[in-house]
Amino acid sequence: KVEVNGKSDSTPVAPNPHGKREGTKGVTVMILALAIHSVFEGLAIGVEHSPSVFMQLAGAIVIHKCVVAFALGTKIINSNQNFKVLLILVSVFCICTPIGVGVAMSIMNQLAKSETKTLMLSSGIIQGLSTGFFLYITFAEMLFSEMQDGKDVLLKVLFLTAGVIVIAVSTIAHNYMES
Repeated sequence: KVEVNGKSDSTPVAPNPHGKREGTKGVTVMILALAIHSVFEGLAIGVEHSPSVFMQLAGAIVIHKCVVAFALGTKIINSNQNFKVLLILVSVFCICTPIGVGVAMSIMNQLAKSETKTLMLSSGIIQGLSTGFFLYITFAEMLFSEMQDGKDVLLKVLFLTAGVIVIAVSTIAHNYMES
């Protein structure tokens, strides 16, 4: 039996791996961080001029968002958050990538009227911010917390290395095929 917001609920709740329910603040912060992350994803898509690259990025981000949504769902299940608040927060998370795409496209459309150098510089700055944000989240937040538990560190490093190799080889192959 679980008590949420002073109301009793007999629905069973799956415990997280540590046997504790997540706090309200932790889920809210995670959703807001993912919403900001989603804006940057949208910015990365929105600056692309090539339809094929646009579609590749969009496809990769859709796959990525599925994994993130699953992780978010498991975090939500273990939270004490009010359903209405969660619905609002998840809705914000869902609309942030399209907002990022729209912002980047409108910036690029405005700059298309100016010099090519300004357009290229702006595109590079937006891509740099997006990439920097992704790298920071990956290395400073996710990998650090994954390696802290001390479990299967070698296996985690091997899979990380394998993932980097697969991405590098596919990028090189894609660039080779286009040239």
